[in-house]
Amino acid sequence: MIFTNASPSRRACLALVVAVFVARAAGASEHSIDQHQNADPNGIVEIIDVAGSVLISGWDQPQVAVTGQAGAEVQRVELSSSGNRTTIRVVVPDGSHWPDNGWAKLSIHVPAHSSLNVSLVSADLKLSGVSGAQQIRTVSGEIKSDGGGAARINTVSGDVHLSVPEATAAEIETMSGDVTVTGAGGDVSITTVSGDGRLALGALRSFRLRTVSGDFTIGAALDPGANFEAESISGNLRIDFAGAPGMQLDAQTLSGDIRNCKAPEAVRVQHGPGTRLEFSNGDGKAQVHLSSNSGDLAVCVK
Repeated sequence: MIFTNASPSRRACLALVVAVFVARAAGASEHSIDQHQNADPNGIVEIIDVAGSVLISGWDQPQVAVTGQAGAEVQRVELSSSGNRTTIRVVVPDGSHWPDNGWAKLSIHVPAHSSLNVSLVSADLKLSGVSGAQQIRTVSGEIKSDGGGAARINTVSGDVHLSVPEATAAEIETMSGDVTVTGAGGDVSITTVSGDGRLALGALRSFRLRTVSGDFTIGAALDPGANFEAESISGNLRIDFAGAPGMQLDAQTLSGDIRNCKAPEAVRVQHGPGTRLEFSNGDGKAQVHLSSNSGDLAVCVK
């Protein structure tokens, strides 16, 4: 070893030098980001990142600010603006989409009324305080969005937690991730493969759920004449309708039970497998169709 024959004072000095060298080497592996750009208060902010994390917050400044840290293999973080669009792009070497040190941990402030267009790979996203529409695409990353306008979310291998005002439209597609939605309403569409869901929705004009291998619990109200469709392949569905809406309900399972918290009860299909439940409530204007290939259905009209 290098310290074997050295005096105690020399060993201490060498240890200090090594410690400083290691600290400097570690510091060289990342660099700080601090950029600012004037932006349209009602414009579009586009964010493109590979690996790391992104925290987006709305503020009352007509400006986009980007701060944080980036790994050694991040060549630069570009912040540019053209017309009503501001773009933030994390640039890594050509041909290297997931370099070992190609990560960025960014904190981004945008005008509160901005619309967002976000594309991430291997990066988690947290979003709050932005009232514009949000379009989000991720691969291998969790999404947490609190507030905002109409949401379109597409993710592979990541959970989605969305909280928006009750009249806000939402379209969500996930593969291998759980879905939690609070407050969306109007037009809502959700498609999932291998993931559970908990939906606490407002009044719906149209609703469509397609889920493969996942259990869903749904609470919602229905507008007069609404159309509500939920289909499950290998998963249980529980739906609670608030406000005793007028509806015509048709529920059917191929292999599973149907439970209704009030009369009537479901009956076995006479010709072939499965169970079916049909009933009307109030004026019967809303149309509700529920089906499950392999799973139970539970319905309650409150």
